[in-house]
Amino acid sequence: MSGTAQTNITISSRVAFRERVMMGTVTSVPCCIFLFINVTMLFTLRSKAVFRDSSRYILLFNLLLADTIQMTLGQLMYILSVCNERLMYPVCGLLVMLTIFTNEVSPLTLVVMSLERYVAVCHPLRHTSIVTSSNTALAIMVVWAISSLNILVHIVLLLDFPFEDLDTLVMKDFCGVRVMFLGSMSEDYDRAFVSFVFVSAAAVITSTYIGVMVAANFSADTASRSPLEAEDFVPSC
Repeated sequence: MSGTAQTNITISSRVAFRERVMMGTVTSVPCCIFLFINVTMLFTLRSKAVFRDSSRYILLFNLLLADTIQMTLGQLMYILSVCNERLMYPVCGLLVMLTIFTNEVSPLTLVVMSLERYVAVCHPLRHTSIVTSSNTALAIMVVWAISSLNILVHIVLLLDFPFEDLDTLVMKDFCGVRVMFLGSMSEDYDRAFVSFVFVSAAAVITSTYIGVMVAANFSADTASRSPLEAEDFVPSC
């Protein structure tokens, strides 16, 4: 009986190992493909001066960089969980904080990109004076500062957890974002911050989209008017 039980355990272990390898492969292959595409686009955006000096492409580079880092960290944590690897709290905390950081950079960058397009369409004569390389760099710094402030708050809330009472710093569960919310306050704060960012970003993007649509309709009306009527017609967002 003991030999049969041992054989069943061995077979189950092999099946579980094959399943982990299969799941890791199924997710890793598409991830590697998208990472290759992102890295290629990042290299392209930095290889030519026309891309490096254009505000829209600078913002696109920032967005792609954040998405690439986030994708890499997410896949790394998934592979670690598939391999049944338990990390130490400091290591997992570092990975989680970087993930949260890049996760907030993306929607905030989309907000800045929407505002840039709004200015380009609705205020074309002032676009070159408003959307400059220095102003774009300043906007990116503000985005990263807001995301960094969010991480700082998470770290402060995380330090309230009594790690000194633990027998070991090795985690009992797999590393993940929700796992590192060790207190109810951390989870409540994250939910409130994410909701605020989502609502604010949605409001700004929707407003700029409506403004661009209105400007496009005005432009279409202007094109259908006679030259004399078009001179007196000034579109506004």
